[in-house]
Amino acid sequence: MPQSAQTPRFVVNCFLLLAVGSLQSASFASPRATSDASLAERAFASVPVLGSLSRTLDSARENSEATRNVTYRLGSEWGKRPVTEDSLADESPAFRRAALATARAGGATSFYLGKFAGKHVMATNHHVFPSASRCIGGTIRFPLLNRAFQCSVFLGTWSDVDLSLFTIDVRKDADVLALAEVGANFDFSSPLRKGQELLTVGFGVADNPLRQLVGNSDSDCKVFSPDEAFRFMPDPDQLNPGTYNAWSFANGCDVSHGDSGSAMVDRTTGLPVGLIWTGRIPKAARVQSSEFLNSLINSQGPEVWEELSYGVPASKIKETLEGFLAAPTTPQATKEILTELLAD
Repeated sequence: MPQSAQTPRFVVNCFLLLAVGSLQSASFASPRATSDASLAERAFASVPVLGSLSRTLDSARENSEATRNVTYRLGSEWGKRPVTEDSLADESPAFRRAALATARAGGATSFYLGKFAGKHVMATNHHVFPSASRCIGGTIRFPLLNRAFQCSVFLGTWSDVDLSLFTIDVRKDADVLALAEVGANFDFSSPLRKGQELLTVGFGVADNPLRQLVGNSDSDCKVFSPDEAFRFMPDPDQLNPGTYNAWSFANGCDVSHGDSGSAMVDRTTGLPVGLIWTGRIPKAARVQSSEFLNSLINSQGPEVWEELSYGVPASKIKETLEGFLAAPTTPQATKEILTELLAD
C-alpha cells in the first residue's frame, strides 16, 4: 500500500461520497441532518491509505466500500469498538493508557512515546508524514485528553520500517503532566511471540462515519507469525499496492483506512511492540472465520504472510534508528533525542 511520496494513498473523498448517497452503505453517511453531512465531510477529507503514499479513492463504489468492515474484517466479527471516556472505565490499564496516548494526525493516527532530551516525541507511519512539510505546524489532537498541540520538529522518516517521528510543542505544566501519565516508549527488547495478544487504537473509517476513536482487543488480535519471524515484504494490498517494502510481522487485528500510524500494543504490558503499516485488502473469505484463524496460527499456512494485517516490529525500528544515528549527516539535536529514546 505505500507509493510515491505525495498524498497518502488511503484517502477517502467525502465530497464524492455525499454526492452519490444512493450508492453508499448505510453505515457511511448519515441521512439525518446537514450538520451530520458536514461533519462527515471534514472527517473523511484526507484519510491515508494503509501502507501507501499517493492515491485517493476516487470512485463512488470504492468510497462506499472503504467504510464497510467486510472489506477489512479478520475473524468472525469486526473487533473495533468506539472508545470514549465512559467506555474506558471498563477497560484494562493497558488499553486505557494506549487510548489516552493516541492522537489524530492529519487524516490518520499517531501516538505519544514520551519525553526525550526535553522533547515530546510522537510516532506515526512514513506514509502518513513522508516529509517535514506534511507535519510542521499541523495540529495533533488527543481526543480523550481533550488537548491539541502543534507538530514542531520533524525528526525523520524511514520507509523500511514505515515510521516517522516528530515532536510536539507542549508548554503548559498541566499538559506536561497529562502526557507524562500516558506516554510509553517502544518495547525494543522483548521478543515477539506467536500468539502474543495485542490491542490497537486508531481512527479507522470502517463502521466509523464520523472518524471517532476506535479500539480492538478481540481474540483474533494477536501475533500470527512465528516467534521473532519478520519479513521485508511488499504491500499485500490487491487493490492499490504500494511500491516499497517494510519489515513486518503478521497479526490478526482489525484495521482499516485511517488506522495508519496506530501503535500495536502488548495487551499485558501496555507497551508498543510495533506499529501497523498495511494489510491484505480485500480479505479472503476464509480468513473472516475465527475457526479458520485458530487453525492457521498452528498450521502456519501461506495465509499468514498473504492475507492478514501486518505491523512493523519494534526491534527493526531500533535497528533502523541506530543506523540513522551512526550517519554523519544526522543533526546533533536529533541524535540527542534518539539516543535517549533508544536507551529508555
